[in-house]
Amino acid sequence: MSDNLLDQADALMRRRSFVAGAKSGQAESDGSNRVTDESAMEDVPVLTDVVGDVGGDDSSAGPAVTPADEGGALDLQSGAALAFEQELRKRLDQLLIERQGLLAREVETWLDEQMPQLVIRAMDGITDHLVSLLSNRAKDELLPRLEAALKPLDVSENDAESAE
Repeated sequence: MSDNLLDQADALMRRRSFVAGAKSGQAESDGSNRVTDESAMEDVPVLTDVVGDVGGDDSSAGPAVTPADEGGALDLQSGAALAFEQELRKRLDQLLIERQGLLAREVETWLDEQMPQLVIRAMDGITDHLVSLLSNRAKDELLPRLEAALKPLDVSENDAESAE
């Protein structure tokens, strides 16, 4: 297995010019390397591939993972991750709904406690202001009108008494 892995790493380095001068030296050689490179390109491990211990012996590396098993394992992992994410979202949504309900009840309770006092204060202020405005206008407008309305009666009574 380690020879196969080293061959794949070699092929990857040749394709990507990781080794200085590797591309120019091999490009001048025969075209058989091109066929080998293309077949090695298909065998290049992907980042999600499980690779055994390179430094250890093959017996301790564990069972070899074939690409078909690997795809199934990835499907299981992604399926488990998706199920976990959906369950997490469901739980977070449930907690959020509970918190929103709790907050709404607290706001309603606070408003029930505070609103009557605030309305009474506002109405007292409005009532005081209204009484003040009415008394000022009564002094300024109504009193002169009432005095004017009472004057002709006083004048007509004075005239009637003087004529007698």
